[in-house]
Amino acid sequence: MSVLGAGGVVISSEGQVLLIRDRQGFWVFPKGHLDQGENLQQTALREVEEETGIQGKIIGQLSPTHYSNNKGVAREIHWFLMRGEGEVRLERGLNGAGFFPLEEARRILAFPDDLALLDEATQALRKAHSAKP
Repeated sequence: MSVLGAGGVVISSEGQVLLIRDRQGFWVFPKGHLDQGENLQQTALREVEEETGIQGKIIGQLSPTHYSNNKGVAREIHWFLMRGEGEVRLERGLNGAGFFPLEEARRILAFPDDLALLDEATQALRKAHSAKP
């Protein structure tokens, strides 16, 4: 059985993406575990704000990812596409965070699943933008 979690792919109005540098030094999207009584959306919003100080607004859902953490625990992370603005405030224990241009984000993201999420998010934004009258 997988431990559930949720996270956010946060895009600013300038089209930059929010990334954090985790405790192992990898650039990733903010995510975390569900607290008691929370749904996936609440978890994603809370984790983004806790880790970066950014208040996100969910505008879509992305594909879940699966992995095993460094303790061998299977994790299933549900991802939400968000809009977010403001000054990044770093959570203790993280090594960095900020909004990055898409091309730079593609260069520094550590894991293939995260690159796929970024592509899915940018496609969803393009589709939503072209659907506007």
